[in-house]
Amino acid sequence: MRAHPLVATGLLVSAIFSPAFADSLDLFAGTGKSPRHTYRIPTLAVTKQGTLLAFAEIRRNGSGDSGDIDTVVKRSTDGGKTWSDEKVMLDLDGHTIGNACPIVDPETGRITVLAVWNRVHESKTAPGFGDDSRRVYLTRSDDDGLTWSPPADISRSVKQATWSWVATGPGAGIVLSRGKHQGRFVLGINHRETAGEAPGYYAHVIYSDDRGATWKSSKTYATRHTNECEVVELTNGDLMLNMRNHGSPKRERAIAISKDGGESWGETTWDPALPEPQCMAAFVRHSWPDGNKPGLLLFSNPASQKARENLTLRGSTDDGKTWPHAKLIQPGDAAYSHLTILHDGSIALAYETSGYKRIVFTTLKPGEWDAP
Repeated sequence: MRAHPLVATGLLVSAIFSPAFADSLDLFAGTGKSPRHTYRIPTLAVTKQGTLLAFAEIRRNGSGDSGDIDTVVKRSTDGGKTWSDEKVMLDLDGHTIGNACPIVDPETGRITVLAVWNRVHESKTAPGFGDDSRRVYLTRSDDDGLTWSPPADISRSVKQATWSWVATGPGAGIVLSRGKHQGRFVLGINHRETAGEAPGYYAHVIYSDDRGATWKSSKTYATRHTNECEVVELTNGDLMLNMRNHGSPKRERAIAISKDGGESWGETTWDPALPEPQCMAAFVRHSWPDGNKPGLLLFSNPASQKARENLTLRGSTDDGKTWPHAKLIQPGDAAYSHLTILHDGSIALAYETSGYKRIVFTTLKPGEWDAP
């Protein structure tokens, strides 16, 4: 008998998520033709009122990363069982605006979404802030995701003139809940440096101490060859940045720690427990420690060093030091994914599959943990 693909790699496939995930549904599905050729880059968020929001790029004329690409959103008020029709929330001049990254303010309920714009291919983006550069935009909703403000260009506050490419997430930002930076908005981001002795891609964060009114960028970054990333707050108040490798031979996730709320980053390490084929991953805190119950971090990505395949959900109860629990979600073809936590503790997951033809949504209930 052929071994389960995760057992074969020495990983524990645990029944810690129970029951098995509910019936999945196609959240977005492309037609392969204009004007709804392909949907990509799913991101989820839960509002203060409990509404589930799903964001994606609608790639109107092809599957590539540039061209006429808008950001769309759907809403669900029943935990993802049913969804509204999609609504275009960002559309700038027939060019690309995507990588929508939401941050939900736990006090006001305001939803801030950061996204990036470009009109040329990544390989042709120019440094700075001109028409051939990559720029960062921000939009907000004060009515639970029904309507959105006109996008505002915040590039000059978060980008340096020597950067060409800059990309938010993909994923969601967080609001820090403890320590001297409590209330700070933090979002994973990356850039391509064109100057100096080591040009290339670097991951870091941007942050706001006034609930999203103004923004700053990290003063130091993770090592070269890191890019798409998501951040969580650890039990001791540190931040952990979990990053894709890009341009290096590595086939495992990169990790960096910040002890000052994302303003600077320590040494980058690699986690062999998190294999990757160089692809975006999702990283989120499910819960904090409570009495004798440990906190829970969740991670999802294609668990393969060969291809974007075998989407796996993992759990850590020791702040990401180890990942002893895993559940195979989608065998075979799977790519980008995102996670969020519903108000009842359920795990919501959206992921790309079927050769980027579908974005699938499902939910799971976390069960009792085995002893770590």
